[in-house]
Amino acid sequence: MKSTQTIFSNAIKESKDNLDFSQTLKDLVFELSRKKIQRLKDDKKIQNRVGELFEQYTKSLENEKIKSTKNISCVIEGLLKAVNYDKEEFLYKTIYEIDELRKSTHNQKKEILSSINNTYNILEKHINSLSQDTRETAIKALNDTKLNALEMLGILRETTEEALLTTLEKRKDIEDTVFQITKNLAFQAINDGNFAKRRILSITRTIMQVSTELANENISLAKELVNGSIKGTKEGILKAIDKFKNDIKFAPQDDDDLFTQNFDIVKKDLISIEDEYIQMLKNLSSQHEGIIQNTLNDKIEKYDSSVEKIKRAATEAKETISQRLEELKTDVSIDDIKEKAEEKIENLKNDVSKLSKKANEAIENIKQNETTKKATQEAKKLGVRAWEVAKNMLDNAIKNAKEGTKKDK
Repeated sequence: MKSTQTIFSNAIKESKDNLDFSQTLKDLVFELSRKKIQRLKDDKKIQNRVGELFEQYTKSLENEKIKSTKNISCVIEGLLKAVNYDKEEFLYKTIYEIDELRKSTHNQKKEILSSINNTYNILEKHINSLSQDTRETAIKALNDTKLNALEMLGILRETTEEALLTTLEKRKDIEDTVFQITKNLAFQAINDGNFAKRRILSITRTIMQVSTELANENISLAKELVNGSIKGTKEGILKAIDKFKNDIKFAPQDDDDLFTQNFDIVKKDLISIEDEYIQMLKNLSSQHEGIIQNTLNDKIEKYDSSVEKIKRAATEAKETISQRLEELKTDVSIDDIKEKAEEKIENLKNDVSKLSKKANEAIENIKQNETTKKATQEAKKLGVRAWEVAKNMLDNAIKNAKEGTKKDK
């Protein structure tokens, strides 16, 4: 059997005068080296073999009197490709699978959205056939359910706008009503999905953008709108953190949806969430001027005590996560939890083709509908309902405060 060096020497002797010799040299080094390297598993042995092969190849180039910088560079490139070939193939395969998984997840969300909308439409048709008394109660119940899924339905922005516009039209208790609306919408949207900093900031940013845009159009009421929205989104975050903390504390061990979250990431998110919330307000301030910018800056400057509340809530939630995971170690293996998460991903991968096919059908159905028109109509209904809920909460708070004052007397 001929040695690698002999094969290499014979090959370059035959092709050294060819115009594409550089490419031939790279390919030759790659093919010969890969065969010698792929059987080796230990990295140290691989590197030793690479060194040996390099010496053999350069010796052959020297013997053929073609040991130029260019040719030795070709040898090096061929060796690098051979060493990393299998790893690169695995990487490209993984990237492809991740890309397919992303597409599948995106399509699956659209499929779920289509299914939810279809269910809402069916329920609404049946509600219309009920007696007037029951119909009004059922419509309110249906709208309340939709308010809890605004982010998934993709109409958080539109609903916030309609709720705030309704508040401006009523011109009563504007700041307090805006506070209740934005607090409820922020909490409901955050609570509707995974507890992740990026989601939380995206939701609060959307609400604040709507508020400042409306403030631009209603300068005389700008201060009430901005102040109410800042206080509301902050309280929405606090309420969501508190709920998440209690979910962790009292959740059963077999709650897969909760315990397959990456808690290392969640804990890091909790540490920095208040700073990034303030930064979001600063970025928003830089996009405006006049009374809106001044109101935002004034709030940011006086934010120390409010930030402390978020920090304290975040720290408590972080400690609860750590304590709960410690408890779980005695009852259930953390590896089991990781296994469940990996199993979920694997199952999702296995369903890629099926989900993509169904999702594409759902997308086509969505395209055939008057999506934008329906979303606007939906947002108007939910905006009014969000205002009603906030106004009821405010009225009850005022009523309780008055009753409390009477008792003190």
